[in-house]
Amino acid sequence: MNISIDTLFAEDELAQDAIVTALNHQDIVVALSAALASERVAVLHMLYPRTDARTHTSLDALVDALHGHGLHEVARLVSQEAHYLVFKDPVKAWKAFHEIRNDSLAIGVHLYYTGLVGEAAEHKLDAHAHGRE
Repeated sequence: MNISIDTLFAEDELAQDAIVTALNHQDIVVALSAALASERVAVLHMLYPRTDARTHTSLDALVDALHGHGLHEVARLVSQEAHYLVFKDPVKAWKAFHEIRNDSLAIGVHLYYTGLVGEAAEHKLDAHAHGRE
């Protein structure tokens, strides 16, 4: 993995020879997914709210659904409430992303892929997972 510090600075900051920048977690995950783009690594950022018993019921149901679809490693990590899931296989990432997004109302997920986030990342992952690119 090759990542340059310049990828973490905004273009206007680079033009001004800035020596410091502010980052949030999304900046870091986007940079990581961009650095790993040639290897088609997908990152799922999991959001586990700490609200009430419904959250745990939803988590248990999601874990069961993941097991039911053969995603045993993903189910184990979700049951441990892992915050970031990193996939080497676009097909498994696509399947897990949709299972998580569709099978749980209480648990959220954000996709990062090839330096993209949101809908753009979804379209790119879909293309790679289904051999359209």
